[in-house]
Amino acid sequence: MTKTPLKTYMADDKQYYVPEIFDCMSTKAAEMNGFKMVMISSSDFSCASTGIPDLKLLTVDEYASMADRITSMTDMPLFIDADEGFGRPLQTFHGCRRMAKAGTDAILITDLAGSGQLGLLPIDEAVYRFKAAKDGMAGTDCLLLARCDHSVDVDFDEFVERCNRYIEAGADMICPLELNRSTIYGSKTAAAKKVGEHVKATFWYPNLAKGEKRADIAALQQYGYKFVGVHYSFRAAMLAMLDAGRHVFESLENDYIDTAYDHTGYKFYYSPMSAFFRGGEWVNRESAYTDKPEEALAVRLEKHFTGPTDRFGPDDIR
Repeated sequence: MTKTPLKTYMADDKQYYVPEIFDCMSTKAAEMNGFKMVMISSSDFSCASTGIPDLKLLTVDEYASMADRITSMTDMPLFIDADEGFGRPLQTFHGCRRMAKAGTDAILITDLAGSGQLGLLPIDEAVYRFKAAKDGMAGTDCLLLARCDHSVDVDFDEFVERCNRYIEAGADMICPLELNRSTIYGSKTAAAKKVGEHVKATFWYPNLAKGEKRADIAALQQYGYKFVGVHYSFRAAMLAMLDAGRHVFESLENDYIDTAYDHTGYKFYYSPMSAFFRGGEWVNRESAYTDKPEEALAVRLEKHFTGPTDRFGPDDIR
């Protein structure tokens, strides 16, 4: 794999939509869909990996382990939503160092109060947290995405001050999360424009919502909105499992899944594992290490799990 550094994407003239994912399967799906980068969603990751809602219980080890798994199976840049950075600034430093060394390309840290408490950190304390995060990334290509949770509708001047202080502390990008709750500027995109007019930064546009138009989002690029976060993976996975599982439970047969999603343009002969065999990397690699490639496990499994009816996209005509 040849990985394009995130800074290269930041320097081009394109805007990127970034699916928020939770594991290697959701990452592979985003890659097959054509997306260029992904973000581990803290809430989706928590529910999918532990069965516990996002109560800030995930550890640095769990984040670093998943980062290592994802960056080992794709060359897409990986963002991680690390919320409040695991605790006091020293813990933020340690956590960001672990995740950066695992190959993470950008880490989101917020200015929320720690330990699940209400409110925000005072600006000076937030700056210490962001400095610690940036120091933890030293010696790597990892970038800092600072999330500002201060309201853009209440005391806009403090919002601007916070963003500028975070940039001075080392933030490479800003996520103005409270755009999601803005009501006084006429629309979320209007609030985003105002932010872009007063803070000169590379922005992450938070949580693409139903009804938001691509032209309106594209128009924000001139104000620095380079990345657009979008949640769909976790919802889609749960809905598909509930839908298919309901049919199996009610019919006590397993025919439904074979035709239910034909309209999508994707189809697996036997298992989604065929998507991971796609490209031949593992078959070719193991075949190179044996005198009898036909007996290699990768070769045998590839033949078992893939077939002539596999479809890897609407344009994959066979």
